[in-house]
Amino acid sequence: MNRPFLYPDEQIVLEDQGGFKHLSLYGWKPAHIFLTTKRLILCQLKKIVFEIDLQAVFKLSIENQYYILRKREILCVHYNDKDLNCHGILRMVVNGLHTWNSRLFQSTLLKVDDNCIKMIAARLDDNCKTILWFLKEKGYARIDQLARITDAANHMEVLTNIKDAINPVAQKLLGCPIMSFERSRVDTHTGQTILFSWWLAGVQEQWSHDRLLDIFDEKDYFQIIMEVKKLEKSDLKISLDHNELIVESRKIGSKWLERFTLSQEAVFDNHKVYLKNNLLEIRLFKKAYHLSLEDLDKEA
Repeated sequence: MNRPFLYPDEQIVLEDQGGFKHLSLYGWKPAHIFLTTKRLILCQLKKIVFEIDLQAVFKLSIENQYYILRKREILCVHYNDKDLNCHGILRMVVNGLHTWNSRLFQSTLLKVDDNCIKMIAARLDDNCKTILWFLKEKGYARIDQLARITDAANHMEVLTNIKDAINPVAQKLLGCPIMSFERSRVDTHTGQTILFSWWLAGVQEQWSHDRLLDIFDEKDYFQIIMEVKKLEKSDLKISLDHNELIVESRKIGSKWLERFTLSQEAVFDNHKVYLKNNLLEIRLFKKAYHLSLEDLDKEA
């Protein structure tokens, strides 16, 4: 069977033959089922008969129902139907149902933030903690990178840490492994295809699009006010490249970098930084104003 049409940055994660029932009024129907990095897709022959955007999934559950004359475990995918403005349930029968449930959970409901990582890391040794925090920062890594940062004697030592420590602890606490090996996967931030690497599962905490951010263009200076979370002033590195302001967090477990373009060139001399109640304020003098001050000093 031909694969369904995929978006440029979409990849197939799982696929299998199975059955599905969308509404209780209809009986079970056969389908070729695909889980991608963006959608759950059901195909009959070469046609997509039903699909769900993974962002619409809000719950997963398992039921026991009759399927072809005997009871089987059924995977129920609960989702928001934007077209009908209601909740829908897709019921699926598929081989390796618990694997499907785990990968769906990783792709839809698992939220990886600092508290999640800290909860798992508290039950691990130092090498496992290093691997976990490194992936929290980077998102993925080849096994040789993980061996290097942990001073492992060989790759098998890293695999043992992942398969016998990190993932079992995550399975117990979260209900699924937190690390997965991917032969090929697209980094959604860069569009680059990453080969043969270990990835941190789940949706990582990122900046909210509606976070507080204001840039005030005053007469002689710029005033930038932005929301930051759980950071101290010492965690931040602030730099300037002509008219581009660069704000970087170097806190372990919460590393990020943001760039802001100013309307004209500024200077870093005599800049001011204030941080209070998760609000960061930066003041930068405009280059034209700074040059005028220098001219006045020369004349004096």
